[in-house]
Amino acid sequence: MLPNQRINRIFRRLSRRMTWPVMFALVIMQTAVTYFLFLIASESDLINHPLEFLYYNMVVISTVGFGDYSPVTHAGKMIVALWQIPSGLIIFASFIGKVTQLFINIARRNMNGSNDFYHYDDHILLLCWDEYSTRQIVKLILGDKKRQKRQILLCVTDDMQNPFPDNLDVSFARLRTFSDKKELDRIALSKAKRIIIDGKSDDETLSIALSIATFAAQDANISAHFFDKTKAELLKIHCPRIECSIDNSAKMMVRSMQDPGSSQVAEQLLSTLSGATLYCLQTPELDTDIHFGSLFHNLKQQHGMILIGLSHFKNGDDMQLNPAPEQIIKSGDYLHYIADERIDIETINWQQV
Repeated sequence: MLPNQRINRIFRRLSRRMTWPVMFALVIMQTAVTYFLFLIASESDLINHPLEFLYYNMVVISTVGFGDYSPVTHAGKMIVALWQIPSGLIIFASFIGKVTQLFINIARRNMNGSNDFYHYDDHILLLCWDEYSTRQIVKLILGDKKRQKRQILLCVTDDMQNPFPDNLDVSFARLRTFSDKKELDRIALSKAKRIIIDGKSDDETLSIALSIATFAAQDANISAHFFDKTKAELLKIHCPRIECSIDNSAKMMVRSMQDPGSSQVAEQLLSTLSGATLYCLQTPELDTDIHFGSLFHNLKQQHGMILIGLSHFKNGDDMQLNPAPEQIIKSGDYLHYIADERIDIETINWQQV
Protein backbone atom coordinates (compact mmCIF):
# COMPACT_ATOMS: atom_id res chain seq x y z
CA MET A 1 0.00 0.00 0.00
CA LEU A 2 1.34 3.46 -0.93
CA PRO A 3 2.17 5.89 1.92
CA ASN A 4 -0.50 8.41 0.81
CA GLN A 5 -3.18 5.70 0.78
CA ARG A 6 -2.10 4.53 4.22
CA ILE A 7 -2.30 8.08 5.60
CA ASN A 8 -5.75 8.59 4.04
CA ARG A 9 -6.98 5.35 5.62
CA ILE A 10 -5.64 6.46 9.02
CA PHE A 11 -7.46 9.80 8.73
CA ARG A 12 -10.74 8.14 7.69
CA ARG A 13 -10.53 5.71 10.61
CA LEU A 14 -9.69 8.53 12.99
CA SER A 15 -12.60 10.69 11.83
CA ARG A 16 -15.06 7.80 12.17
CA ARG A 17 -14.05 7.10 15.77
CA MET A 18 -13.71 10.69 16.91
CA THR A 19 -16.84 12.30 18.40
CA TRP A 20 -17.88 15.89 17.71
CA PRO A 21 -17.12 17.07 21.29
CA VAL A 22 -13.60 15.62 21.00
CA MET A 23 -13.19 17.28 17.60
CA PHE A 24 -14.12 20.73 18.94
CA ALA A 25 -11.94 20.18 22.01
CA LEU A 26 -8.94 19.51 19.74
CA VAL A 27 -9.65 22.68 17.75
CA ILE A 28 -9.76 24.74 20.95
CA MET A 29 -6.59 23.08 22.25
CA GLN A 30 -4.67 23.66 19.01
CA THR A 31 -5.77 27.31 18.93
CA ALA A 32 -4.85 27.91 22.58
CA VAL A 33 -1.42 26.26 22.29
CA THR A 34 -0.63 28.22 19.13
CA TYR A 35 -1.66 31.49 20.78
CA PHE A 36 0.49 30.73 23.86
CA LEU A 37 3.53 29.86 21.72
CA PHE A 38 3.18 33.08 19.70
CA LEU A 39 2.89 34.98 22.97
CA ILE A 40 6.24 33.50 24.11
CA ALA A 41 7.78 34.30 20.71
CA SER A 42 6.64 37.95 20.99
CA GLU A 43 4.56 37.79 17.77
CA SER A 44 2.53 40.79 18.89
CA ASP A 45 1.07 41.53 15.45
CA LEU A 46 -0.57 38.10 15.36
CA ILE A 47 -2.03 37.99 18.88
CA ASN A 48 -2.96 41.60 19.67
CA HIS A 49 -6.47 41.13 18.24
CA PRO A 50 -8.09 37.76 19.13
CA LEU A 51 -10.47 37.80 16.16
CA GLU A 52 -7.63 38.48 13.75
CA PHE A 53 -5.62 35.68 15.35
CA LEU A 54 -8.52 33.24 14.92
CA TYR A 55 -8.80 34.32 11.30
CA TYR A 56 -5.06 33.87 10.72
CA ASN A 57 -5.02 30.46 12.43
CA MET A 58 -7.91 29.15 10.32
CA VAL A 59 -6.27 30.43 7.12
CA VAL A 60 -3.05 28.57 7.99
CA ILE A 61 -4.55 25.23 9.09
CA SER A 62 -6.90 25.16 6.08
CA THR A 63 -3.84 25.64 3.79
CA VAL A 64 -5.46 28.64 2.10
CA GLY A 65 -2.62 31.00 3.02
CA PHE A 66 -3.70 34.49 1.94
CA GLY A 67 -0.40 35.96 3.14
CA ASP A 68 -1.88 39.04 4.84
CA TYR A 69 -0.55 37.81 8.21
CA SER A 70 2.69 35.93 8.92
CA PRO A 71 5.26 35.60 11.73
CA VAL A 72 8.24 37.96 11.68
CA THR A 73 10.52 36.39 14.29
CA HIS A 74 12.62 33.28 13.78
CA ALA A 75 10.91 31.63 16.76
CA GLY A 76 7.51 32.43 15.27
CA LYS A 77 8.47 30.88 11.95
CA MET A 78 9.67 27.73 13.69
CA ILE A 79 6.37 27.53 15.61
CA VAL A 80 4.47 27.71 12.31
CA ALA A 81 6.69 25.09 10.65
CA LEU A 82 6.94 22.61 13.51
CA TRP A 83 3.58 23.02 15.28
CA GLN A 84 0.88 25.18 13.68
CA ILE A 85 0.89 23.66 10.19
CA PRO A 86 1.33 19.96 11.20
CA SER A 87 -1.25 20.10 14.03
CA GLY A 88 -3.62 22.21 11.94
CA LEU A 89 -3.47 19.86 8.96
CA ILE A 90 -4.27 16.86 11.15
CA ILE A 91 -7.25 18.59 12.75
CA PHE A 92 -8.49 20.08 9.47
CA ALA A 93 -8.24 16.76 7.64
CA SER A 94 -10.06 14.99 10.49
CA PHE A 95 -12.78 17.65 10.45
CA ILE A 96 -13.30 17.31 6.69
CA GLY A 97 -13.42 13.53 7.07
CA LYS A 98 -15.94 13.83 9.90
CA VAL A 99 -18.22 16.12 7.91
CA THR A 100 -17.95 13.91 4.83
CA GLN A 101 -18.81 10.84 6.90
CA LEU A 102 -21.81 12.68 8.36
CA PHE A 103 -23.26 13.37 4.91
CA ILE A 104 -22.50 9.81 3.80
CA ASN A 105 -24.36 8.45 6.83
CA ILE A 106 -27.34 10.72 6.16
CA ALA A 107 -27.49 9.61 2.53
CA ARG A 108 -27.11 5.95 3.54
CA ARG A 109 -29.90 6.16 6.13
CA ASN A 110 -32.11 7.89 3.58
CA MET A 111 -31.52 5.07 1.11
CA ASN A 112 -31.92 2.13 3.50
CA GLY A 113 -34.84 3.64 5.43
CA SER A 114 -33.26 3.65 8.89
CA ASN A 115 -33.89 7.34 9.63
CA ASP A 116 -36.12 8.37 12.54
CA PHE A 117 -39.23 10.43 11.81
CA TYR A 118 -40.43 11.16 15.35
CA HIS A 119 -40.55 14.87 14.49
CA TYR A 120 -43.00 14.45 11.59
CA ASP A 121 -46.47 15.92 12.06
CA ASP A 122 -49.59 16.18 9.89
CA HIS A 123 -47.96 13.94 7.27
CA ILE A 124 -49.15 11.23 4.85
CA LEU A 125 -48.24 7.59 5.47
CA LEU A 126 -48.12 5.10 2.60
CA LEU A 127 -47.93 1.62 4.09
CA CYS A 128 -46.52 -1.16 1.84
CA TRP A 129 -44.97 -1.03 -1.60
CA ASP A 130 -45.97 -2.03 -5.11
CA GLU A 131 -43.84 -1.03 -8.08
CA TYR A 132 -46.78 0.27 -10.11
CA SER A 133 -49.59 1.24 -7.72
CA THR A 134 -47.41 3.03 -5.14
CA ARG A 135 -45.73 5.15 -7.80
CA GLN A 136 -49.18 6.03 -9.15
CA ILE A 137 -50.41 6.94 -5.67
CA VAL A 138 -47.46 9.30 -5.13
CA LYS A 139 -47.93 10.83 -8.58
CA LEU A 140 -51.63 11.45 -7.97
CA ILE A 141 -51.05 12.95 -4.52
CA LEU A 142 -48.45 15.36 -5.87
CA GLY A 143 -50.69 16.10 -8.86
CA ASP A 144 -53.16 17.91 -6.60
CA LYS A 145 -51.67 21.40 -6.96
CA LYS A 146 -53.80 22.93 -4.20
CA ARG A 147 -53.31 20.16 -1.68
CA GLN A 148 -52.01 20.92 1.78
CA LYS A 149 -48.26 20.48 1.56
CA ARG A 150 -47.96 17.38 3.71
CA GLN A 151 -44.78 15.32 3.62
CA ILE A 152 -45.25 11.79 2.26
CA LEU A 153 -43.61 8.96 4.21
CA LEU A 154 -43.40 5.60 2.44
CA CYS A 155 -43.15 2.72 4.95
CA VAL A 156 -42.24 -0.81 3.91
CA THR A 157 -41.12 -4.10 5.42
CA ASP A 158 -39.56 -5.27 2.15
CA ASP A 159 -35.80 -5.64 1.70
CA MET A 160 -35.40 -2.64 -0.59
CA GLN A 161 -33.90 0.81 -0.89
CA ASN A 162 -35.59 4.18 -1.26
CA PRO A 163 -37.45 4.16 -4.62
CA PHE A 164 -37.74 7.98 -4.56
CA PRO A 165 -34.20 9.12 -3.65
CA ASP A 166 -34.45 12.41 -5.56
CA ASN A 167 -37.99 13.37 -4.53
CA LEU A 168 -37.89 15.76 -1.56
CA ASP A 169 -41.66 15.36 -1.01
CA VAL A 170 -41.29 11.63 -0.26
CA SER A 171 -39.35 10.15 2.67
CA PHE A 172 -38.62 6.46 3.14
CA ALA A 173 -38.74 4.21 6.20
CA ARG A 174 -38.01 0.50 6.35
CA LEU A 175 -39.70 -1.22 9.30
CA ARG A 176 -39.23 -4.65 10.83
CA THR A 177 -42.97 -5.03 11.28
CA PHE A 178 -46.12 -2.91 11.40
CA SER A 179 -47.12 -4.42 14.75
CA ASP A 180 -44.17 -3.07 16.76
CA LYS A 181 -45.14 0.03 18.77
CA LYS A 182 -41.58 1.39 18.69
CA GLU A 183 -41.49 1.12 14.91
CA LEU A 184 -44.85 2.88 14.64
CA ASP A 185 -43.53 5.65 16.90
CA ARG A 186 -40.50 5.98 14.63
CA ILE A 187 -42.78 6.94 11.71
CA ALA A 188 -44.91 9.23 13.96
CA LEU A 189 -48.06 7.22 13.26
CA SER A 190 -50.02 8.97 16.00
CA LYS A 191 -49.44 12.37 14.31
CA ALA A 192 -50.19 11.34 10.71
CA LYS A 193 -53.32 12.90 9.18
CA ARG A 194 -53.61 10.71 6.08
CA ILE A 195 -52.86 6.96 5.95
CA ILE A 196 -53.10 4.68 2.90
CA ILE A 197 -52.81 0.91 3.35
CA ASP A 198 -52.23 -1.03 0.15
CA GLY A 199 -50.81 -4.46 0.95
CA LYS A 200 -49.73 -7.09 -1.53
CA SER A 201 -52.73 -9.17 -0.44
CA ASP A 202 -56.01 -8.55 1.36
CA ASP A 203 -54.72 -10.49 4.36
CA GLU A 204 -51.71 -8.20 4.64
CA THR A 205 -53.88 -5.09 4.28
CA LEU A 206 -56.27 -6.36 6.95
CA SER A 207 -53.43 -7.25 9.32
CA ILE A 208 -51.76 -3.85 8.97
CA ALA A 209 -55.03 -1.96 9.36
CA LEU A 210 -55.86 -3.80 12.58
CA SER A 211 -52.32 -3.23 13.90
CA ILE A 212 -52.27 0.54 13.39
CA ALA A 213 -55.90 1.38 14.16
CA THR A 214 -55.31 1.56 17.90
CA PHE A 215 -52.32 3.92 17.66
CA ALA A 216 -53.48 6.21 14.82
CA ALA A 217 -54.98 9.61 15.60
CA GLN A 218 -58.75 9.62 15.95
CA ASP A 219 -59.12 12.35 13.32
CA ALA A 220 -56.77 10.67 10.82
CA ASN A 221 -58.17 9.72 7.42
CA ILE A 222 -57.32 6.03 6.96
CA SER A 223 -57.95 4.31 3.64
CA ALA A 224 -57.45 0.59 2.99
CA HIS A 225 -57.72 -1.11 -0.41
CA PHE A 226 -59.18 -4.61 -0.83
CA PHE A 227 -60.06 -7.02 -3.63
CA ASP A 228 -62.29 -9.21 -1.47
CA LYS A 229 -65.41 -7.46 -0.15
CA THR A 230 -65.68 -9.84 2.81
CA LYS A 231 -62.26 -8.74 4.11
CA ALA A 232 -63.32 -5.10 3.83
CA GLU A 233 -66.55 -5.82 5.72
CA LEU A 234 -64.58 -7.62 8.42
CA LEU A 235 -62.34 -4.59 8.88
CA LYS A 236 -65.34 -2.26 9.02
CA ILE A 237 -66.77 -4.33 11.89
CA HIS A 238 -63.63 -3.84 14.00
CA CYS A 239 -62.59 -0.40 12.69
CA PRO A 240 -65.67 1.44 11.39
CA ARG A 241 -63.81 4.73 10.92
CA ILE A 242 -61.47 3.25 8.28
CA GLU A 243 -62.62 3.84 4.71
CA CYS A 244 -62.36 0.66 2.63
CA SER A 245 -62.12 0.80 -1.15
CA ILE A 246 -62.98 -2.30 -3.19
CA ASP A 247 -61.53 -3.23 -6.57
CA ASN A 248 -64.24 -2.29 -9.09
CA SER A 249 -62.78 -3.59 -12.35
CA ALA A 250 -65.78 -5.90 -12.98
CA LYS A 251 -68.26 -3.09 -12.37
CA MET A 252 -66.31 -0.80 -14.63
CA MET A 253 -66.29 -3.30 -17.47
CA VAL A 254 -70.07 -3.69 -17.25
CA ARG A 255 -70.61 0.08 -17.15
CA SER A 256 -68.36 0.54 -20.18
CA MET A 257 -70.29 -2.14 -22.05
CA GLN A 258 -73.69 -0.66 -21.23
CA ASP A 259 -72.69 3.03 -21.35
CA PRO A 260 -69.66 3.58 -23.63
CA GLY A 261 -67.12 6.05 -22.22
CA SER A 262 -67.98 5.38 -18.59
CA SER A 263 -64.48 4.15 -17.84
CA GLN A 264 -62.96 7.39 -19.17
CA VAL A 265 -65.31 9.45 -17.02
CA ALA A 266 -64.43 7.44 -13.91
CA GLU A 267 -60.69 7.62 -14.63
CA GLN A 268 -60.73 11.40 -15.02
CA LEU A 269 -62.87 11.89 -11.91
CA LEU A 270 -60.30 9.98 -9.85
CA SER A 271 -57.16 11.53 -11.38
CA THR A 272 -55.62 14.82 -10.24
CA LEU A 273 -53.33 14.97 -13.26
CA SER A 274 -55.70 16.53 -15.82
CA GLY A 275 -59.21 17.91 -16.15
CA ALA A 276 -62.00 18.11 -13.62
CA THR A 277 -61.59 15.87 -10.59
CA LEU A 278 -63.63 14.67 -7.64
CA TYR A 279 -62.97 16.51 -4.37
CA CYS A 280 -64.50 16.75 -0.90
CA LEU A 281 -64.99 19.51 1.66
CA GLN A 282 -66.59 19.71 5.09
CA THR A 283 -69.15 22.42 5.75
CA PRO A 284 -68.23 24.89 8.50
CA GLU A 285 -70.49 25.92 11.39
CA LEU A 286 -73.65 27.23 9.72
CA ASP A 287 -76.09 29.73 11.19
CA THR A 288 -78.99 28.00 9.43
CA ASP A 289 -79.50 24.81 7.45
CA ILE A 290 -79.02 25.03 3.68
CA HIS A 291 -80.96 23.25 0.95
CA PHE A 292 -78.94 21.16 -1.47
CA GLY A 293 -80.58 22.79 -4.51
CA SER A 294 -79.71 26.37 -3.53
CA LEU A 295 -76.13 25.40 -2.62
CA PHE A 296 -75.77 23.49 -5.90
CA HIS A 297 -76.68 26.54 -8.03
CA ASN A 298 -74.62 28.98 -5.94
CA LEU A 299 -71.45 26.88 -6.04
CA LYS A 300 -71.81 26.27 -9.77
CA GLN A 301 -72.32 29.95 -10.52
CA GLN A 302 -69.72 31.39 -8.16
CA HIS A 303 -66.96 28.73 -8.23
CA GLY A 304 -67.63 26.44 -11.22
CA MET A 305 -68.22 23.49 -8.87
CA ILE A 306 -70.69 20.67 -9.51
CA LEU A 307 -72.05 19.34 -6.24
CA ILE A 308 -72.86 15.63 -6.65
CA GLY A 309 -73.39 14.19 -3.18
CA LEU A 310 -73.12 14.44 0.57
CA SER A 311 -72.46 12.28 3.61
CA HIS A 312 -72.72 12.87 7.34
CA PHE A 313 -69.59 10.77 7.90
CA LYS A 314 -65.94 11.35 7.00
CA ASN A 315 -65.51 7.84 5.58
CA GLY A 316 -68.48 8.28 3.22
CA ASP A 317 -70.94 5.95 4.95
CA ASP A 318 -74.60 6.52 3.93
CA MET A 319 -73.46 8.51 0.90
CA GLN A 320 -76.28 10.35 -0.90
CA LEU A 321 -75.54 10.97 -4.57
CA ASN A 322 -77.65 13.51 -6.47
CA PRO A 323 -79.98 14.14 -3.51
CA ALA A 324 -83.27 15.98 -3.86
CA PRO A 325 -83.07 19.82 -4.05
CA GLU A 326 -84.84 20.12 -0.70
CA GLN A 327 -82.30 17.89 1.07
CA ILE A 328 -81.01 19.71 4.16
CA ILE A 329 -77.24 20.27 4.50
CA LYS A 330 -76.07 20.77 8.07
CA SER A 331 -72.88 21.90 9.78
CA GLY A 332 -70.09 19.31 9.52
CA ASP A 333 -71.54 17.47 6.52
CA TYR A 334 -69.08 16.23 3.90
CA LEU A 335 -69.82 17.54 0.40
CA HIS A 336 -68.44 15.84 -2.68
CA TYR A 337 -68.02 17.91 -5.82
CA ILE A 338 -66.40 18.03 -9.25
CA ALA A 339 -64.11 20.94 -10.12
CA ASP A 340 -61.01 21.78 -12.13
CA GLU A 341 -59.08 22.29 -8.88
CA ARG A 342 -59.61 22.04 -5.14
CA ILE A 343 -61.72 24.88 -3.74
CA ASP A 344 -60.67 26.52 -0.49
CA ILE A 345 -63.60 26.42 1.95
CA GLU A 346 -62.79 29.96 3.08
CA THR A 347 -63.48 31.35 -0.41
CA ILE A 348 -67.13 30.26 -0.24
CA ASN A 349 -69.58 32.84 1.10
CA TRP A 350 -71.75 30.55 3.21
CA GLN A 351 -73.84 33.44 4.52
CA GLN A 352 -74.84 34.41 0.99
CA VAL A 353 -75.89 30.84 0.27
